[in-house]
Amino acid sequence: MLSLILPTYNEADNILEMIPILRDTLSEIEYEIIIVDDNSPDGTWKVAQELSKDMDNVHVLRRVDRRGLSSAVIDGFLVAKGDVLSVMDADGQHDHTILPEIYSSVLDNKGVAIGSRYIEGGSVGEWDERRFLMSRIATKLAKKLCAVSVKDPMSGFFAVHRSVFEKALPKLNPKGFKILLDILVHVPKQTEAKEIPFTFSVRHHGESKLSWKVQIEFLEYLYDVTIGKIIPLVFVKYCLVGSLGVIVHVAAFTAISMAFKNGSDLTFSGFSFSVIGATETAILFNFWLNNIWTFSNSRLRGISIFTGLLKFNGACLFGALANYAVSAFLFSNGFPELASVIVGAFTGVIWNYTMNRMFTWKQ
Repeated sequence: MLSLILPTYNEADNILEMIPILRDTLSEIEYEIIIVDDNSPDGTWKVAQELSKDMDNVHVLRRVDRRGLSSAVIDGFLVAKGDVLSVMDADGQHDHTILPEIYSSVLDNKGVAIGSRYIEGGSVGEWDERRFLMSRIATKLAKKLCAVSVKDPMSGFFAVHRSVFEKALPKLNPKGFKILLDILVHVPKQTEAKEIPFTFSVRHHGESKLSWKVQIEFLEYLYDVTIGKIIPLVFVKYCLVGSLGVIVHVAAFTAISMAFKNGSDLTFSGFSFSVIGATETAILFNFWLNNIWTFSNSRLRGISIFTGLLKFNGACLFGALANYAVSAFLFSNGFPELASVIVGAFTGVIWNYTMNRMFTWKQ
């Protein structure tokens, strides 16, 4: 059986058109269609549920607290019943007429079949030069990572045999939009892959989801599967946030210490209060940026933000004490104010990261 996953977000109008078309296309195949919707504001999930009432082989999975195409596809595959797991866009950009060929190809090779834009007979359609160039560069980078050699590893239109998916599943990184690339990176090297040409069409309704955020997530994925195996991306992000926190720390120290100088040199007590105030300011900044960026997959929301902030402060307590101790020691021994503050601010980064990974943003 073919299990076709349609990941959706604000695709209500497109779903109304696509389901009848897909039913005609797959009429000679045993199939099910699973619409995985990320709680679309336009009520895509509601439209899909209404459609599914009269269709036993159309199902809807509404995800309330999860986002992202890759994770939506994985969730769809996990609840699917078929031996052949397929995915395509719900906006009409993928050529539904080749679905039977994709299905039969996977049945034959027990591997992967891809709707390809970059083999003979395929095309990107009406893309402008900028998008075409970006796609070609991304594809060239992606091909170097794949365990299986294909021309279009960035396609969003493909099918995979359940046995192959299950072998790759433990290693998959459900982040971003390029789930096929993730699968091709982690499948066994002997996996067979067939590419079937198609022309990428214009979306029927709505707006493209190809945002700057998606492009950044792709670059993050490339890091994850290369250097990230040695130095985790989340640690690099944490360090970058910490570096920005140093700037905030220094700026806050400068502003606070001005209130204690009153035209004279900064006293030790004035220095101490300034360091403590600057430290807490930097902690608040670091918590905010880590929550929305570094640990976005475990992002705290609602009341958990306040409990998370308490945990963050607690986890950073020893780092803050070390920060103060080092800064005060250096200053009392004649080091310049800013040099003392900067060295102290960098103290305890590894401790803070480890504690917050374990307690504040637990996975």
